[in-house]
Amino acid sequence: MNLKITGLAAVVLTGCLFASEPAPEEIKMQNQYVEYRLAQGEIYRIYVKMNDGVTTVQFPSAITEIAGKNVSADGKGADFIIQAQPGSYYFNLAAMKKGASGTLTVTHNRKLYILYLIQSDKEAYASVVFGRESNKKNLSGSVVTATPKVTPARLVSLIDLAKKYDVLAENHPETVAGCERIKFKNRYRCGKFDIHLLDATRFEEEDTVIFHVILENLTAEEIAYDKHSFSAHAGSSIYYMSVSDASGLMPPKSKTHAWFGITSTPEGGRNNLKADNDWLLSLTTREMHTSQLQSVADKVKAEQEKAESERKKLLSKAKDAEKTIKNLHKLMEDIKLEQEKIDNEKSVLRQERSELDQAKKALDQEKAELKKEHEKSLDEIRAEKKNLQEAAGIMQTANILRKMREDTRNAVKNMRERSRKQ
Repeated sequence: MNLKITGLAAVVLTGCLFASEPAPEEIKMQNQYVEYRLAQGEIYRIYVKMNDGVTTVQFPSAITEIAGKNVSADGKGADFIIQAQPGSYYFNLAAMKKGASGTLTVTHNRKLYILYLIQSDKEAYASVVFGRESNKKNLSGSVVTATPKVTPARLVSLIDLAKKYDVLAENHPETVAGCERIKFKNRYRCGKFDIHLLDATRFEEEDTVIFHVILENLTAEEIAYDKHSFSAHAGSSIYYMSVSDASGLMPPKSKTHAWFGITSTPEGGRNNLKADNDWLLSLTTREMHTSQLQSVADKVKAEQEKAESERKKLLSKAKDAEKTIKNLHKLMEDIKLEQEKIDNEKSVLRQERSELDQAKKALDQEKAELKKEHEKSLDEIRAEKKNLQEAAGIMQTANILRKMREDTRNAVKNMRERSRKQ
């Protein structure tokens, strides 16, 4: 059955019993968590809860489609119930029956991933997280690798089935059960010819996609091509052909049919590629192959010439470097001699400076002594000046006293004369 992601109402899962507080071991069991890397060619075993909650499965980004076996959105006629929302990157699962098992095919980023569902009371996961795709394998016992071994004869028969698909689907649908056929009108311009993709048919069990193409020669010349060089690009990956049914020649101005298939991945794992991918097809012609070889030869020759030119340049640079080194050695010797001269001059200058320092010291000492003598002379001059001032004062006083005596004598004399006259 196909279960598209549609708007689903929240589903209340029956059987959930509320009891007393669980023991630590029960809590641990109820919250088991596992993380996987997305890897093509692996089938993931998911242990699903039943009565004690739901198992949440999370992808790195939005999920495009979910297809399930024994899984339904309402729980009717299935052992697992799923809750999902359009454009969501996660969904919830719960088992409706003890020991139930089923499968889910999840389309994410245009690639298919298969989940094998098992109801388990002890090992059930509360959360399953898928990390982004890598080239590394998951080292886990819960990952089941299932890459089919397809024989060359079986691949050839798949091309025959693809050729007769429409008739078989109408008259014997059981022969193409599980196959996916997508019609295309894609055209790929490849220079002198075009590739028209008519349809792609996926055979799930063999993990193989068979392509039906028309090769249109646009020129008036025959084009030879390598019928083992078909490849299909999907996303960032390239898948090389595992089988082909093609003539290897395109007549002038013609359209010829060809079929080829891709199986598994280059590493041997499942590719799980849907038929409705945005395919980019390519093919190598003999002319292209020859031109590629010539291009490689020209490239090698150009690289050799470039290497020789680089070698000559390096030799020239080595000679210049050797000459530069000699000049540097001479320059270093000259610098050494100049440094010795400078050191000698510095020594002389230091000696002269020492002598100047001594002379300055002597001069400072002499200056100090002169200063002392000068101060002493000033003191003596001040003392002499003071003495002179004192002597001048005494002389002035003596003069005043003499004058006073003289004036006294004169006064006495005058008095006597007046007395005589009277």
